[in-house]
Amino acid sequence: MNCFTKGLRRIVALLCVLMTISCFAVTSSYATEEPIDYGQFYGIVDTTSLNVREYASTDAPVIAELPKYSYVRVNWVEPEWICVAYNNDGLMGYISSDYIKIFEGEMPDASSSAGQAAVDLAAQFLGVPYVWGGTSPSGFDCSGLMQYVYNQLGYKINRVAEDQMKNGIAVSRENLAPGDLVGFYSSPGSGYISHIGMYVGNGIMIHAPHTGDVVKYTSIDGSYYSSRFAGGRRIIY
Repeated sequence: MNCFTKGLRRIVALLCVLMTISCFAVTSSYATEEPIDYGQFYGIVDTTSLNVREYASTDAPVIAELPKYSYVRVNWVEPEWICVAYNNDGLMGYISSDYIKIFEGEMPDASSSAGQAAVDLAAQFLGVPYVWGGTSPSGFDCSGLMQYVYNQLGYKINRVAEDQMKNGIAVSRENLAPGDLVGFYSSPGSGYISHIGMYVGNGIMIHAPHTGDVVKYTSIDGSYYSSRFAGGRRIIY
């Protein structure tokens, strides 16, 4: 076998190896783009404002803008991009995967998703100490926590508990939903609302109780709070 034939065979062998590697790389690339089953995942916007684009590129036209804590339904994922349905009409677009948190399960319906966003935000402050007059993450009083959370979501509410129970619309105990404010009298039947929290669900609220305590979950069905329950207010409706 002459040198030319040996050299040709080596070149052919090398080309076969390179083609195998290339095919593997292409297969792996497609594997990363495997669609997610529609309706099995949803996302929450995790930045101040997020552009929805016509296709998966920063050069694509912006077709919508989503505020923080918006809920979207995940259709499928691509490298660095997620195709989502971003409104009740099912309109679709692409958003950057860097600015969204993905959750498995059925997306909350439109009427409850914003209230749940309030609960999710309030829960970030669990363990923050109670500070009388506090209105920031370094320390909250009961109404300061409620005002801070709703301000972050773009809703302006009054400062103190008594006045916050004038915001929004009235909600009965039986119809409370996540995100609703729950007010409490200073003593049973006193008529003066001195404390407020946010309903989480299943008879639980998140609140800043009093000096020496921290933001935490508490049942509203215990004897202390149930006897002082003044009503609920829905801010997002």
